[in-house]
Amino acid sequence: MIKKLLKWIAAGLAISVATLLFFYLNRSDPWSIIPGKQLSGEEVTGPIDDWSFVLQYRTVTNEVRPSDPYSVNTGYIFHDGVVYVMSGGGGESRWAQFLLQDPNMRIRVGDKLYRVRATRVEDPELVSEFHRIRNARNPDPEDRTPEDLAREARAWFFRIDSR
Repeated sequence: MIKKLLKWIAAGLAISVATLLFFYLNRSDPWSIIPGKQLSGEEVTGPIDDWSFVLQYRTVTNEVRPSDPYSVNTGYIFHDGVVYVMSGGGGESRWAQFLLQDPNMRIRVGDKLYRVRATRVEDPELVSEFHRIRNARNPDPEDRTPEDLAREARAWFFRIDSR
């Protein structure tokens, strides 16, 4: 009886793993913190001069490495009319490393895709301003662990320009 039950459990686990593997390998859009591949959505052609519409959304989705698309959901900062995306892991983020190799990417805001170029922000004053903006959004430091604060300090920011 126990042997039969264990066989059924093993079969159920094998089917579950195979199903999850199938969905993982055939994904397109990222799901939560799991990266995706090529994004779906309507591509907008032409340059974007006014990015203020991004403020309607909590996050954006970045698709980097055009030769083999890799996509992630990220936070952003809208500052002085410009959109900046944030890599919370700094240089440890895989997608940030891909951007250093090729700055061309697509960004999805809502259900629309925009062809953009990303440039890493290295101006210390601007980076400090971004940290102040982020801290204003999360004013209660008691909710953040020392590890969270250390990770936040490593964050990289990329300026997004239409191409």
